[in-house]
Amino acid sequence: MPVTQSIHEGLLRLQISGSFTIFQAREYKAQLLNELEHPGELLELDLSEVEEIDTAGLQLLLLMRREAAAHHKRMVCKSMSPVVENMIEMLQLQHIFPLSAGPESV
Repeated sequence: MPVTQSIHEGLLRLQISGSFTIFQAREYKAQLLNELEHPGELLELDLSEVEEIDTAGLQLLLLMRREAAAHHKRMVCKSMSPVVENMIEMLQLQHIFPLSAGPESV
């Protein structure tokens, strides 16, 4: 599955790879939201392997961010593919999805 999880020292990392479009958003939504039940205050996303993203994928990222806050968690993007960076820059959402250099910069 193109969404994989790993836990390192209590930090939950989710990696999304391949396409992240309207065709996958419905499939990924429940899985991604369920990951918010993991204990810990930080959720780290790795979007470096995303090959395609549209507004539905971006909308799911916004939903994840909102729901993470509702669960008293912080969601950060550890890395983004050029496709994701371009979408975020085009829509001027850098303030919402800043690129984190790592947990120490959070």
